[in-house]
Amino acid sequence: MKVIVVGGGRIGEALSRLLIKEKHDVVVVEKDEKLAEELAEKLDALVLHGDGTDKNILKDANIEKSDVVVAVSGDDKTNLMICEFAKGVNVPNIIARINQSDNEGIFTKIGITNLINTTTTAILAFKKAMEKPGKQLVNLVAGGKGEVFEVSVRKDSKFANKNIMDVVKGFTVACIYRDDKILMPELKTKIKEGDILTICSPLEGVKKIEKMV
Repeated sequence: MKVIVVGGGRIGEALSRLLIKEKHDVVVVEKDEKLAEELAEKLDALVLHGDGTDKNILKDANIEKSDVVVAVSGDDKTNLMICEFAKGVNVPNIIARINQSDNEGIFTKIGITNLINTTTTAILAFKKAMEKPGKQLVNLVAGGKGEVFEVSVRKDSKFANKNIMDVVKGFTVACIYRDDKILMPELKTKIKEGDILTICSPLEGVKKIEKMV
């Protein structure tokens, strides 16, 4: 793939290294001249010194023929402008780093849905470290207002031997992992001891579900 990484900081450099190892054609755009020079020496990639919001710089990076544009600068406004230009020249895959959760809606309004929220990712990592045994946090969704998690059904669970329709109130069971198989539950599907449920719930309902399962 032809990939343009805009932003040569720690994330941009690490991502570029990984992509280069996988034999992708990588171009890095970095605004800071000294950092751009350092990256040019360290990376087996074309490194362009310039502002990622400058259309001429992006054209020099051959954005119109790129398969992916990744905007990973530390500034959401900059990343948004890069994404807008990439969308305007029909780049197939546009990925943006978001530093403030409140800005997520601005990106989605222009059709950018591949968003990496660094704040949410950090929160997720810390929260995972605090989760009780038997529960695995998968992701925070809806701007941190919802949670997707996996939980094992205990012998004494209020869910055990109950149909989905009898226990699901205010949340959704997306799938059930049982006997090395994924089951897509229906209303009359019976939950069994040992099942691993993937649940999507509003954040305020998570603790109640944990006590029941």
